[in-house]
Amino acid sequence: MKTFYFFYFLFLLSFFHLGASHAEESQGLKGIQEIIVSSVRIPTAAKDISSSIYIISRERIRERGYIYAIDAIASSPGVTTKQNGSFGGVGTVRIRGAASSQTLVLIDGVPVNDASSPAGGYNFDYLDTANIESIEVLKGSQSTLWGSDAIGGVVSIFTRRPTEDSIDISSEVGSFGLRRHNANINFLGPLGQLRLTAGETSINGISKADKADGNTEKDPFNSESYSLNGALDFKSLTLRGSLSYVDSEVEYDSYGFITGVQDGNEKSNTEQFIGSASASFQSFNARLQSSILISQSDVSRDYYTNNLLTFGASGRRDSFRYQGNINLNQFNKIAFGFEKEKNRVNNDESIIDGSFLLYEYRPTSMVTISTGIRNDDHNQFGSKTTRKVSGVLKATENLTIRSSWGEGFKVPTIFQATYFCCGANEANKKIGAETSSGYDFGLELLFNEGVGSFAITYFNQEVDDQINFSFGVGGYENIDKVFSEGVEVLSEYKVSDFVNLYANYSYIDSTDGDGSSLYNVAKNSGEVGFIFNLNKKYSGSFLFKYNGSEMNTYGKLDSWVRADVNGSFKTSNFGEWFFRIENLFNEEYQQVFGYGTPDLSGSIGIRMSF
Repeated sequence: MKTFYFFYFLFLLSFFHLGASHAEESQGLKGIQEIIVSSVRIPTAAKDISSSIYIISRERIRERGYIYAIDAIASSPGVTTKQNGSFGGVGTVRIRGAASSQTLVLIDGVPVNDASSPAGGYNFDYLDTANIESIEVLKGSQSTLWGSDAIGGVVSIFTRRPTEDSIDISSEVGSFGLRRHNANINFLGPLGQLRLTAGETSINGISKADKADGNTEKDPFNSESYSLNGALDFKSLTLRGSLSYVDSEVEYDSYGFITGVQDGNEKSNTEQFIGSASASFQSFNARLQSSILISQSDVSRDYYTNNLLTFGASGRRDSFRYQGNINLNQFNKIAFGFEKEKNRVNNDESIIDGSFLLYEYRPTSMVTISTGIRNDDHNQFGSKTTRKVSGVLKATENLTIRSSWGEGFKVPTIFQATYFCCGANEANKKIGAETSSGYDFGLELLFNEGVGSFAITYFNQEVDDQINFSFGVGGYENIDKVFSEGVEVLSEYKVSDFVNLYANYSYIDSTDGDGSSLYNVAKNSGEVGFIFNLNKKYSGSFLFKYNGSEMNTYGKLDSWVRADVNGSFKTSNFGEWFFRIENLFNEEYQQVFGYGTPDLSGSIGIRMSF
C-alpha cells in the first residue's frame, strides 16, 4: 500500500510539471498574504505551501476574540479539541482523528509535550493568547519534519516580539469571579530587542463535574506566568534567548462510577518552565543559512486529596538542534539537520538522535515540489526512517491544487515503557513504536476577484501498532489500529468593507481495527463567524460553533451549538475597551462526558499601550 501511495504521488508530481508551462502565464493568487511559514523547515510563503496547514495570525486571534490558544486551534478544520473541566482542566487537541498524544507541540521551536504524562501529550488549558503572535497547525503525518510524536500533526506556536518601544497592559473582570491581568514591556534598539511579560489569572470557576448531575462544588483556578525573550542582531549573526515560567493551581473533582466524575476535594499544582538559546548565522557568501538551538522544557505536577499530597510527577525534555538551509538557485532549495533529544522522568531516560534531508524544487513560479527523508535512532526502540513528498500547482490565477503524503512514528513514553501492574512482574519488553502513513489532496479557489475563497481537502490516514493499556499484560502494548478519513472545508468572503464572513466544516470518520467508531471524535463539526470592523474604532465578531454527537466510554454525547460574541471600542490611540459574551443562548452541553461547561457568561476589560 505504501508503494501505491509513492507512485501515486510521482504521477501527481509529473502532472504538476506538465502543467507548468500554462500555469506560469498567470500572475499568482490574488488576495493571499505573503505570510512566511517556518514549521515546514524551508521557510515558504503560505500560498506556496504544499502541505496541509492552517495559520492563525495575531490579527485573526484578536478579531475573533480568542482568549485561550485551544479555542483558536479549534477553529482549524480537521481539528478536534476537548476540555475535561473548564478553567484549568485538561485541554487536548486531536488532528484528523489521531490521539491527542500524537500531536507534537512546539513553542518557538521548542518541543513542550509533557515527558512525564502517561502518553506524552500537552495540556493546552493553561495557555492563553496574550503573548502569542501566530499559530501554525500542520496536519497529517509529519515525522519527516519533526521526528517522534508528529503522527497526527504539529501545532507550532510563535510568541510575540517587539516592534517598537512600548508598555502594554490589560485588565479584565467577568463571570465566575474572573480576574485576568497582563503586562509587557518592549524595547527595540539598533542591535537588538527585549520583551518582558507577566500575567495573572484567577477565577472561582464552576464545578468540573457537571452540575446537572447534582455536583455543586466550585473548582477555582489560579495561574501566574512570566516570560523574557530577546535578540541581538549583528551583520551575519543573530543571537536569541527566551525564558518562560507558569505556576498554576487548580481544583478538580473525583472519579465517579456513573459519569466518570463527581464532586471531590482534589487539587493539583503545576509548574512549567521553557528555556532556549539559539544562534543563526551565514556562511559561504550567505549561500548557507545555519541555526543552532539548545532548549529545555520542564513540567512538574503535584496532586493533593483533602490537602494531603497523594503523588507527583515531573518530566524534562532537553533538545539540541542544528539546521542548515541552502538556496542553490531560484529553482532548488535544501534543508538538512541533526537533532538530539533527551527525555527524563525521575531516574529513567529516553534518548533519540535524528537527522533529516529536505529538498524543494520550483521549476516555475506556479509549481513547487517538496520531498524529504529522515532517520531517528532511539536508545531503546531502535531506528526508524520516515519519508514525505508533496506538491502544489497554481493551475490558474485563481485555482491552487495541493497534495501530500507522509509517514509518522511515535516511540513509547517513559511511563508506557516502564509501568506495570495487575500481577505483572515487569513492564512489557515487547512494546514498540507506533507508526502511520497518510495522504491528502485539496483544492483552493479564489472567486469574485479575490474577495472570496473556498478550500476543500480530502485526507486518509492509517495508524498501526497504536499503544494502549492492556490488563492481559499488566501494562502497555501495541494493540490498536486506527483508520481515519474525511473532508475539511473552509470558506471566507468579504461581504463589504466592514463585514467579513468565514465558515469551516469537518467530516472525520475514525475507526479502530474492528471498524468501531473512535470515542470522543465527532464525525461532523464546524464554525461560522461574522467579523465586523467599523471606522477603525468599533470591531468585533459573532461566532457559532457546532459539534455533532459522539460516543464516550460512559455513553453518548448529544450535538450542541454554542454562540459567542466579542467586541472592542478604541477610545484613543492608546486604549480600548473590550468585552466578550460566551454561550450567548445558554446552551447546556458537554465536551467530555460528565464534565460541565459554563452557562451564559461574560467579561469586560481595557487595554492600554504607551
